[in-house]
Amino acid sequence: MGADTRHVRGCLRRIASVALAAFALACLSGCGGGPGGPSGGGLFSGATSLFGGSKKIAVAPIIGTTPQVAQELSDALVVAGKERGLTLLPDGGNANYTLRGYLVATSEGKGSKITYIWDVNDAGGQRVARVSGEEVVAGRSGADPWSSVHSAAIRSIAGKTASQLSASMPRGGGSASSVAAASDAAPAATASTASTPSPRAASPKAAGVIVAPVSGAPGDGQRSLTTALKKRLYAGGVKLANGPAVNVYMVKGSVKLADASGGKQSIRIDWQVLDPSGKKLGTVSQQNMIPRGSLNGPWGAIADAAAGAAAAGIIKLLPKSS
Repeated sequence: MGADTRHVRGCLRRIASVALAAFALACLSGCGGGPGGPSGGGLFSGATSLFGGSKKIAVAPIIGTTPQVAQELSDALVVAGKERGLTLLPDGGNANYTLRGYLVATSEGKGSKITYIWDVNDAGGQRVARVSGEEVVAGRSGADPWSSVHSAAIRSIAGKTASQLSASMPRGGGSASSVAAASDAAPAATASTASTPSPRAASPKAAGVIVAPVSGAPGDGQRSLTTALKKRLYAGGVKLANGPAVNVYMVKGSVKLADASGGKQSIRIDWQVLDPSGKKLGTVSQQNMIPRGSLNGPWGAIADAAAGAAAAGIIKLLPKSS
């Protein structure tokens, strides 16, 4: 009996202590005691976090931005995640989920607008969460919209992303849907808007807008880019037309790739906006460097990000009645 008996008694005492602590926490929160009060926060939230554990999420290479911004954002995500009960691992490791980020920078007035989309996949490759948003950064961006992006803006993006992830991640560890995520090597184009709109007063009233199939896109870009832009324009209040009609405007997208050094390609996406007579009202352009061949397959969230960044400029070129 000796050592074995003492070991068993020790285990029982530890179990009893944990059970008593858990009961005390639940009682305090349920009875309105502690900082959380009767609202159910405070100690009860702490107990939930303690016993629920922290979700481990590997951060894949962030796509669509400069290496410096990607590294700083990855580090900021780790800090922001820890503050919200999430364990983000920039070097992978033993994680249950993988976070993939796609960023697009657009010149916005005297500054920049950063559009971001984050997909979370489980170990089986199924997407369990998607969060997105925008961050407007004041300042002169010049030709490169990333030039005005500072550390405070990066921390803000990380904080918003971590808060959304904390609210969106599955509670039971299960998957939500089986939507394929884009490849790690398929970066979104950094967008810079260059448009020369005609005076709106001279434009005829629009009966709708046709989005022509995107030309020149590798992989499934023709379909995915065209579909993504239609969704973005529709969400922006633009009336879409299915075929030729009187006073129908048109948006024509084209993709051009060119080989560059170091295994890279330059990609340029031009969105031309034409009035019913075929006159060009302006062009919204997006350009970036990508790993060679990285867009030869499914575009996934890259199409959504590119279309989302272009839609605002396109809508500005269209008459308000469209």
